[in-house]
Amino acid sequence: MRQWVVLSVLVLGGIPTLLSAEGKVATSRELLSMGFFQDFEELDLLDLLEATDVRLRIAARKDEALEDAAGVVSVLTDEDLRLRGARTLEDALRLLPGVDVTIDPLGRPRIAFRGIVSGMTGGASEDVLILLNGHRLDDPLLGGATLLNPALTMANVKRIEVLRGAGSALFGSGAVAGVVDIVTYDPGDFTGIEVYAEGGSFASQRYGLRLGSEAGELRTFGLIEFQDSDGARRPVPADSLTGFGASLAPGKARDGLRAIETNYRVNWRDYELNLRAGNARSDGYIGLAEALGTNDIAYRQLMADLTWQRVVPDKGNFRVTASFAQNRYREHLQPLPPGFEVRDGFFPDGVFIEQNADSRRYGVEGVWEHDLDGHRLLAGAGAGRESAFDVEAIGNYDFATGEPLQSIGPLPGAGGDSARTLLNGFIQDHWSPTERAAFTGGLRFDRVGDLNCLSPRAAAVFTLPRGARLKLLYGRAFRAPTLAERDISLPLIIARDRLDPVRVDTLEAALVLRRKSFRASASAYTSFLRDSIRPVGAFDPARSRPLRNTAGADLHGLELDLRRGFGVANVLFATWSWQGGEERGTGRELSYVPAHIGTVGATVNLQGRVSATPTLAFRSSRPREAGDTREVLAGYGLLGLALRATNVVRTLSLALTAQNLLARGYFDPAPLYGVPGDYPRPGRSILLQASYQF
Repeated sequence: MRQWVVLSVLVLGGIPTLLSAEGKVATSRELLSMGFFQDFEELDLLDLLEATDVRLRIAARKDEALEDAAGVVSVLTDEDLRLRGARTLEDALRLLPGVDVTIDPLGRPRIAFRGIVSGMTGGASEDVLILLNGHRLDDPLLGGATLLNPALTMANVKRIEVLRGAGSALFGSGAVAGVVDIVTYDPGDFTGIEVYAEGGSFASQRYGLRLGSEAGELRTFGLIEFQDSDGARRPVPADSLTGFGASLAPGKARDGLRAIETNYRVNWRDYELNLRAGNARSDGYIGLAEALGTNDIAYRQLMADLTWQRVVPDKGNFRVTASFAQNRYREHLQPLPPGFEVRDGFFPDGVFIEQNADSRRYGVEGVWEHDLDGHRLLAGAGAGRESAFDVEAIGNYDFATGEPLQSIGPLPGAGGDSARTLLNGFIQDHWSPTERAAFTGGLRFDRVGDLNCLSPRAAAVFTLPRGARLKLLYGRAFRAPTLAERDISLPLIIARDRLDPVRVDTLEAALVLRRKSFRASASAYTSFLRDSIRPVGAFDPARSRPLRNTAGADLHGLELDLRRGFGVANVLFATWSWQGGEERGTGRELSYVPAHIGTVGATVNLQGRVSATPTLAFRSSRPREAGDTREVLAGYGLLGLALRATNVVRTLSLALTAQNLLARGYFDPAPLYGVPGDYPRPGRSILLQASYQF
């Protein structure tokens, strides 16, 4: 990781210093009217609440107001994130309706939208598509962006756009449950240098540097951040091997994490260049086989994309993007501890597994937008290639057969290489026959390897009296099997080459109301999930399981999102979701899905530039899977508090964030025959941050 620190400092520190221009000064109102700002602490809540309509692109890949978006969408601004103390993507998404975040046995976040739980086949969050400035972060091998990015920073995020529901008609594979687009600061947003440092509970520390500069038509913005934490190390009274004589429990979870993030954006004339390098190293939490052991996991993701965009009068807006991403993970695991014994073998030092994998995705996409006789047309096509190579699993135990190996070496039938070609084409028409009605229809075709998928969508948005909007929506989405699910077996998972894509059809209705500083939205949905990919049979810590397509599930729910500003820079906010569903065929309620999730809180201006934001996040109980006789996993409520003081001395700002303020014990669900007491989550944590802008 050291070489990436040096390279990042050279790129982010040297270039902007050479190019930096004298910073401009403008009032908050003037900057809002121009659509940007320079000082991260310059805007207050009143400005934000009374600002012009929030604009976003995620619902139609075109700029539109939040209320008019052809989808059920939410936006978290940078001010929302700072006021509520959201440091990572996991923290941010917990603030939204219909979104739940748990962890897997290796400590990686699992993001679930509307009860569609991911991560059952070795990846993490693979049924939610996560983008960074429109560039997908998901890994082609195992799927899911949080696999390689266990703690995505929010330090340079301008806003997060979230589409709940089917999104494949615009974004292709992976957008089954929803789409998250993390939009970072643009070079036009900030000029100067800002440094920040943070420290607190669990020996946590974080340091960062943001730089923005202008030199003629060349504008740059960059971030480098380092974070380190020993983790909460919560007690684990029993694990999957308790009672079999080889368990290391009782013990403690190992959830230390070290990460470095580098982000860089460059604008010049009609071109924009995005560069990102993310590196993380974790202690592996509990372990691959739900048994305590020693783990060391390293992740790396490199990304670059270059976009050319030009508006041609009377012909439209043309945009071409070439993108590249390379991912790497290295895992040194002790899935089964010393003393583990099987019929034909005894492991005095434990079972060891080394997994190494590299994956790559590159491609090009062209998009055309044009207004024609009341229609706003959008069309595009793309081609690319994704591959996994140098995938190997080395160890002293064959999880596929349950047999010990004579010596440490490659596991039979595991690892290998795989690649597939990606082709897509899409078209969309947005038509407004009157000022009170707008209709959107779209269709996308994707060919992923030898799989063909068609994703239609339709939306109608009606403007009602008093500025309310009624939205009626339909969409179909899919997720192609990952390369590991279809082609490359790994410990605990046996690939199957005849897997079908996961599919979902969703019907939604939403009512949206905005009046000055008041915003409210209510939505109802029903989804028909088919061909979910799951391992066969119950979890077994010592044996691999083959994969199959299951019948799926029928899901339904209600979502409510409220925001009300009052007084001077004060705001109340609340979200609530009710979600339910049944497995198709059995009629059994969905496992691990809480019926109620939500948040309630307020930001109160205490004195001038000092604010306090208490937040209560709650989750109801979660049912177990079939055959699991444990009691349902209890629900919980967590109280958080964020205090913020801006420009304490010149441009020095301070922030204090307390999570789980009352030190409530709570747990994320573990599978049947996994950790009996589920996954323990952190107690109270308190972090203090200071930032200074030059």
